[in-house]
Amino acid sequence: MQMQNQMIGFRRLSLEDMPNMHKWLTTDSEVKRTWGYAHQGTYEEVISEFVGNVSGEELTEPYLILYGDTPIGYIQTFKWADYPGYDQYVDLTDAASLDLFIGEEVYRNKGLGTVILSRFLREYVFADPHVARCIINPEVNNSAAIQLYEKLGFHIIGTFQDIPSEPGPVHFMSIEREN
Repeated sequence: MQMQNQMIGFRRLSLEDMPNMHKWLTTDSEVKRTWGYAHQGTYEEVISEFVGNVSGEELTEPYLILYGDTPIGYIQTFKWADYPGYDQYVDLTDAASLDLFIGEEVYRNKGLGTVILSRFLREYVFADPHVARCIINPEVNNSAAIQLYEKLGFHIIGTFQDIPSEPGPVHFMSIEREN
């Protein structure tokens, strides 16, 4: 299948999207491996994890990744200042972050990751004038994601073994806002 990059879009996650989220998080081995933790969860547990983001009670902003009208994955952004504690590892001043996965296997390894990330950085993360840089923290063994991030201009600013809320060692990687 040949992908057309202009077909990539985003829309805010809603409770109606939970069947896809549940499927991706609990049955897809690639998502389970790279999302950072394996979901054994029930449908209700997945809803519980995301309902605060959907309702706005939590400060993480959740979005579906779309190819045309088809949901193909999930992406979220947040400001590091809203989740204190990580600043003991690296300087997170004026920084946001993002996390993502492509949940539909047919859309993986088609070159869409670069388009998804560059567009999301431009249209969502750096659309906030208070965000000077995006700092992400992939697991060190997630080489495909790290290569993609480096291709976009992210660089490693620190590696840490024992962060309590992370499942394994992580790299902190940063990219600055383009002027």
